[in-house]
Amino acid sequence: MATTLGKLGYLVVAICSSGEEALARFEEFRPDLVLMDVHLAGQLDGIETARELQRRGSVAIVYVTACADLDTVARARETHPHGYLLKPFNHDELRLAVEVAAQRHFEENERQRREHSYFEAFQSLADGVIAADLSGGVVFMNPSAARTTGWNAQEAIGRSLHEVFRIFQSTGEPAEILSAEAPADSTERTVYLTNLAGERVAIHDRSAPLRDAQGHLSGLIILFRAAVTAPAPMETAATTRNTAPLVDVVESISDPLFSLDSRWRVTYANASALRLFDRNLQNMLGLSLWDIMPSATRELHHEAFAHAMLHRETVNREIYLDEKQIWLELRGYPFGEGLLLLIQDVTARREEAERRNRIDRLESLGLLARGFAHDFNNLLTVLLGNISLAEMRLRNAITLPELHTAKQATLQAQNLVQQLLTFARGGAPIKTQLRLGDLIETFFTHHTRANRVEYRVEIQPGLPQVAIDSAQIRRMLSNLIRNAEQAQPEGGEIVVRCFAPDHAEMFPGEMVADTNFQPSGLAIEVEDRGEGIPAEHLPHIFEPYFSTRKADNATGLGLTVCESIAKAHGGSLTVSSEPGRGTTVRFYLPLDSDSEEADAFGLSKVFDTAPDLTNSNPRILVLEDDPLVRSLIVRNLTSNGFDVAETAEGTETVRLYQESFTQGRPYDLVILDLSIPNGMGGVRAMEKLRAIDPEVFAIVSSGYSDDPVMANPAAYGFASVLPKPYEPADMLRLVRNILSTRGIRRTSSQQD
Repeated sequence: MATTLGKLGYLVVAICSSGEEALARFEEFRPDLVLMDVHLAGQLDGIETARELQRRGSVAIVYVTACADLDTVARARETHPHGYLLKPFNHDELRLAVEVAAQRHFEENERQRREHSYFEAFQSLADGVIAADLSGGVVFMNPSAARTTGWNAQEAIGRSLHEVFRIFQSTGEPAEILSAEAPADSTERTVYLTNLAGERVAIHDRSAPLRDAQGHLSGLIILFRAAVTAPAPMETAATTRNTAPLVDVVESISDPLFSLDSRWRVTYANASALRLFDRNLQNMLGLSLWDIMPSATRELHHEAFAHAMLHRETVNREIYLDEKQIWLELRGYPFGEGLLLLIQDVTARREEAERRNRIDRLESLGLLARGFAHDFNNLLTVLLGNISLAEMRLRNAITLPELHTAKQATLQAQNLVQQLLTFARGGAPIKTQLRLGDLIETFFTHHTRANRVEYRVEIQPGLPQVAIDSAQIRRMLSNLIRNAEQAQPEGGEIVVRCFAPDHAEMFPGEMVADTNFQPSGLAIEVEDRGEGIPAEHLPHIFEPYFSTRKADNATGLGLTVCESIAKAHGGSLTVSSEPGRGTTVRFYLPLDSDSEEADAFGLSKVFDTAPDLTNSNPRILVLEDDPLVRSLIVRNLTSNGFDVAETAEGTETVRLYQESFTQGRPYDLVILDLSIPNGMGGVRAMEKLRAIDPEVFAIVSSGYSDDPVMANPAAYGFASVLPKPYEPADMLRLVRNILSTRGIRRTSSQQD
């Protein structure tokens, strides 16, 4: 038989000899159809096994047996088999029995699936649903109907429909339940339901007939919902105080909810809706939705709500309530001839989505900025370099203010790109050893001061050097000073302090054994006497794009960038403010081992004049793909007595260095551009140069100031970094410093 079934296209998953074995294999294979003899080996016969299989799952049973006695057939019939095939049988009889059983099984499963989906739908409906058979007995009740009638669904099953669904006319006369023979589109009416507790509830009800697969009438289904209407004339004042369970649920909903009729008039509003619109029930009922909402709401949303009302569809819209400055989500559902509106405050969700959108936009802008930063900084290098060279040439002859203005504009252009990169990409600092006090004083030397603002700088003497990215710290200081100036539009005072905070201030409540203890950190404070920051704004001041100065075209990125710089240096930024009395911003910078790393090559020392180099005409090899930048570098170095060789791609750089090294004339210094499009860049070239000469000295230069190589050059074998754009004088100082260090190291090596 298994072979025959296989030829017919059926998959035989198991062949069992006993009922016990069949039950064990059933859990493993879960077959759709079981062909079973009545007489089996083991304790269970086929009929007992069939009962157990059907209890465990949906399966079709076909008995294949020689038993035809009435008792066996009667027992088998109780299991509702899908077939009963008597032995002996031929191939066609087996095929027909299996096909009929399989088809019937699949149809039953599909019918059960549909019934289950209908059941789930009825269970979740807000309307009450009661189904009854032709005899008037309740066969189904959904949760909404149970709440409204007060009956437990299980207790109601089997009871008379007239007992469970007791309805009356407005006059108090009993109302007839709509007949099952009534058309499916019978008119909805308003009646009064008396629930199990004796309370009367106004409802709208309608009925529809239930029919079986053959179209024969099999019962009645009633759909009803609570009606928002006036009390029935026969109800007393005491009765009207009783509310239906469904109404209690609606009133207890924390979200505002109200209903509209077909002319947009409010027919019901729960307590939350009344609180939202600051009205009482008498003032709310009868008002038009468009009178309640802001004036712009009708123009923006009337079409969507009208379409939903006309086509009996749900609608979901978001509106802004100006008077309360909140966002509301309005979800409308068909209700009677109008709509039921459920309102939810989604202000927090909107603000979070807007914040994420702003961050995404900023990150995208940062990626875009980084994409052109290299070329842009190359151009700035050329502009800044040539302007600086022109200034130096004309210094003794004539002073041109236009050159100074152009130079300042170039530096500002650089600052804009770097601010964006600092925030969007993290901006790993390029640290060198500096004194914070010197940096602050230099900053104010070039800072354009605001009118009617007094500036006071207080620097504690004897502060140690710290490892910082001077460009980033200047950028942070510039943002803080600008904020302080904008906070005092009528004039005032700005105090900038640089000091080592005492332990009691930074760590209150802790005892220090050493009275001479100095905290391992420095602080910069910027204090103003301006308008201050309201308490409700303080939690948001570090958020991107947050600004209260929209009229001043403020970007809202100033403090966000400052916080990024502080974190990148391992420090922190704190703000304290009192409205009307001013604001104080403190940047705390811990002292750490980075200072040793920043001075690993002795580069903190800056020579004002050219040092006494061992080689009177040092040889420098330059890798730079941009011809304008390369020309600037060559002119700058050659005019100061250096012997310069230039290359545009890393392979050529390595070749020239190899030739020179083989001839016993290695280059004293190599300046490598970090990124070379479609060619070997600085990092790869440096690896090859170190393989040729482990003592090679090199400077890495790039417009990608946020690249890891720029933040930690020693890890890649570089002596120092030269971020673009830079002034020619900065390059000369760095080159002389590196060559002096190389000379010192070589002298020490020869003495050893």
